[in-house]
Parts: sequence; C-alpha cells; structure tokens
Amino acid sequence: MEFEGDRAEHLLTREGLGFDPFTDSAEVILDHVCDLEPGLFVQSVLEMLDPALLSQRDAIRYLQVHERIASWWASRQSVALIAAAGRVPVAEEFSVLDRLSDTERTVRISEVVRDDIAAALRWGPMSTQSRIDQARLLAGPLASTHEALTLGEITPVHARILTEAAQRLSTWDALEQVTHDANRAGADSDTDADTAQLQLAVVLAQLAFDADCVALQNRVLPVARRHGFSRTKAASNRAIENIDEAGQARRRAAARRHRDVYLSPDIDGLTTLIARLDTFTANAIMGAINTGITNPAIVGACGASVGERRGEALAALVFGVHSKKGVPAADGRCTDSCTTPIAVNITIDLSVPISELDTHLHSRHEVGTGTGTGTGTGLGTDIGTGTGTGTGTGLGRTADLIGCDFRQLLADPAIRVFARPVAVNVSGHVLDIGRRRYQITGALRRMIITRDGTCRFPGCNAASTRCQIDHVIPWDEGGKSDVGNLGALCTRHHQLKTHGGWELTNSSPDGACSWRSPQGFIYHHYPEPITEPQSSSRKKLNGSMKYKSREANDPPDLPAF
Repeated sequence: MEFEGDRAEHLLTREGLGFDPFTDSAEVILDHVCDLEPGLFVQSVLEMLDPALLSQRDAIRYLQVHERIASWWASRQSVALIAAAGRVPVAEEFSVLDRLSDTERTVRISEVVRDDIAAALRWGPMSTQSRIDQARLLAGPLASTHEALTLGEITPVHARILTEAAQRLSTWDALEQVTHDANRAGADSDTDADTAQLQLAVVLAQLAFDADCVALQNRVLPVARRHGFSRTKAASNRAIENIDEAGQARRRAAARRHRDVYLSPDIDGLTTLIARLDTFTANAIMGAINTGITNPAIVGACGASVGERRGEALAALVFGVHSKKGVPAADGRCTDSCTTPIAVNITIDLSVPISELDTHLHSRHEVGTGTGTGTGTGLGTDIGTGTGTGTGTGLGRTADLIGCDFRQLLADPAIRVFARPVAVNVSGHVLDIGRRRYQITGALRRMIITRDGTCRFPGCNAASTRCQIDHVIPWDEGGKSDVGNLGALCTRHHQLKTHGGWELTNSSPDGACSWRSPQGFIYHHYPEPITEPQSSSRKKLNGSMKYKSREANDPPDLPAF
C-alpha cells in the first residue's frame, strides 16, 4: 500500500494519527503505531522503516508491532482455511462395483479437500487436518480467541494451545461421536423422527461443548494476553481440571496405557533413549540418576561432563556397577581404562549397497560365502546378490567396506550381524534387494516397501510397511506387476487415487512419480535415497515436491517457497 501527496496528508489528518510516517523519526512512528489496530496500514508504515538502522529500543518496539501484525496475518489464514475446507467436515461417497461378487458397495472418503490443501502448501496430512480443525474452532466456539489473535493480543501459538485444550474436553469427544453417528445413520434413516432425534443430539452436544469453550476462554485468555506459552499451557491444564474433572480422571487412566520406551537415532554414533512413564516413576528414576552422578562406585570417563555422568549412571542402574580397571595418576590422568565395558547382546540389521560391494569385491577382495562362526564374518555372495550372517570376534576383510564402527561391533562376540545387499541406482534409490527377476511374490513386495519408505503421495509420511501396494495402471486395464508400475499407498491416498479425482502418472522404477490434483495442479514425489548420489551432475531434488504445468492450458502452478 502506498500513500502519496495530498492523499496521504488527507488520510493522516482525517484519521488523526498524530504522526507523519514520511518525515517523523522511527521513535515517534513506533510510539504511535504500537497503539493502532494491526492491519495493512500499520504493515505499510512498518515497511517504511529499515530495521537494521533502528536503535535497540526502537528495534524492540518494531518487533512488538511486527508480532502483532504476524498474529493478524495468521488470523487471515484461518479464515481462508474455512473457505477452502468448509465450516463442518464433509464426507463424500462413491459407489464401487465389486467385480468378485458383482455387487455395489459404498466408499466414504472424509475431508477430500484436505489433501489438496496439504499438497499445495507442502504440509503433512495430519498437520493440515489439525490446522483445519483449529480454524473451525476459531470460527465457532473459540471466536473470542480468534478476535484476540486478529487484534494481535495473542500469538498463533497461544491460539493453538487453546484449541488443543478444547479438543481435550469430554464434550469435544461427545460432539465428534454424535456427529459421526448422525452422519452414518442419517442416510439409512427411514423416518423423520429418527432424523430429528439425531439432529437434536448433535445440537445438545454442540451447546455443551460451546459452554465449556466459553469457560475455557474466560480462564485462559486473560493469561494468554499477559504471559508466554508455558504459563498459558499451565493455565489451560488447570482450566481443564476444573471444567472437566471427571474427563481428566479418565484421560489420566487412559494415558498410562501409552507408557513406552523407544529409541530415536541421532547422528555421529549417538541415539536418544526416550521413556514415556507416569510422572512419579519418571521423577524417581531421574532422582536416582542424579544421585549416581556423585556416586564414586559408578566408574566413568575422566573429566566427564554432568550429562555424560548422567548417561553412565543410567547405564549402571540398568546393568549394575562395575569395578574400575585402572587408577588415576597424581596428575588426574588415567593410567589405564577408567571404565569397564558392559557386555550386551545386540542384533543389527545392516543394509549394504550392492553397487559398492561389487566394486570392492572385483577390485580388492575375495569374499567367502556362508556364515562365519568364530574367526570372522563374511558377506556371502555369488553373483552380487547373496547374503551372509556371522558372529565372532575376528574381522573379515569385507568389514573395511563398512568402516570403523562396523569393525568395532564385530569385535564384540555378543553381536550378531545380518547383512542384506541392496542394489541402488546413481541417484541412490533402491532398484533391487537381491533379485534379478520380478514376480508377484513376497520379495517383490519387500522391494517396493524398501524403495518407497513411505506412502508415495506428496507430503505423506505413512510408513510403507503399513501401506497397500498399488498398480499405477490397474491390473485389469493391462497394468504390469513390475517395479515401474507398483508403489506404496496408504489407504486414504489409495482411495483418493481411485475415487477422489487424483491422478498418478510418470511412475518410474526408482519410485519417482507425479500427481495431478482435482484442481489441476501438478506435484512431483521422489523417494528419499538410501545412499548418497554417485554423480554430482545429477539434478538435485530439493524437497519431496516440485511444480510444473502438465499442459499449456492447465491452471498455473503454485509458487515455490
């Protein structure tokens, strides 16, 4: 927006702003715009200032105004999401002919537009659905929260805390359930009385949820306007305890069923061990770990940090305390190893790129077939596609192909390794897992799952192990059961491809493919390579999607970010 000449002077005089954005100092301008409602005018005034030239005080005021504008702009996005997805969920039905029984059945796909939004904005499907649900709440029972966001009184994170708190209420679960029941039973209802009863149940559930949302906002919004995210979240938790005491007790009991311990691999040889436990147990364990930091019986590395000592204490709690081999010298340095290794049985699956394996086999090594049992470990091969397993303390010469970490693992007699050759192309994508011919067998299915990794729909992260194997060109239309015509699709995106107006094209053996949305936009999907590309001249694939028009008369593609 631009303001020039008499028009600008007239606007400033009429509005009584009390400052001139063209001549006044940044300090004067910021002092005035901080009190204005965020919008295009304030955004334009802010654009006239160079943030790099501001004083420290003015820069902080600039950030205040900028944050309010960002909140106002975020509120506009939720309005657009409602326009795209609708104020209420919509499920579309498709009649499908079952060729085996020669009967028709109905396929229901909910929120069809969600995937178009997700692909257009490069959001994940679940993240998109969460944003749509948030926008619907802000447009409905959480309208006061949306107003506060529009005025810049709270940030989008504050708004998300409130929407997530609302979705934890028992009345939200009840509303979703009765709405679901009404949608499913509405089409099958034969009488007006049944339909009226279902509609009444939905109205009553909506009124109960609206009342809880009003109580939630009355308790949390004043905190959100004054404080940051942590206090707002704490206030929302306290509000739920008071508003939905019985429901909170049920949720606590249900949450205990989700206790688990799992690993999250990091980089450089580290892995994060994550434990979801009840609060009492978790704090008790952490207390024992902190106590172990100063326990002289737990031997650790010399000069270890507090974090390292916590790790050593946790290991000692699990495996027991081990004696010290060496004694530190007078200068504090170790004369021998200060730790006793803890022997653990470990089983490892190891994928070996067959292209690298074959190169080294023919140029440097001769690799034995079969299984090593005590003196070494070999990677079996006859034509580059065999496998071998082994255990032992010795090192086979093929360990040099893997590196130091692999040799260290093999040096432990308690470790058992399974090596599976994997063929990749120059782009690093899977082409074969040890087969030279493709048939409809379990091996072919495993190959597709290994190659794709996830569902082939752009932005979908559903694991390929939970996906269906889809024929791009249907089998009954002449499509072949080969790697170029097969791919992993989750149930939802399989249905969208078959019934929802999405078209999958340009499927290649390495898993790359293209999608055409019902709106005519083109999205490209490339599976993640399992090895680094072997050619620097290969065109880089930035992200999982790229845009280009399919035909000259197609709608323009969405702009790249």
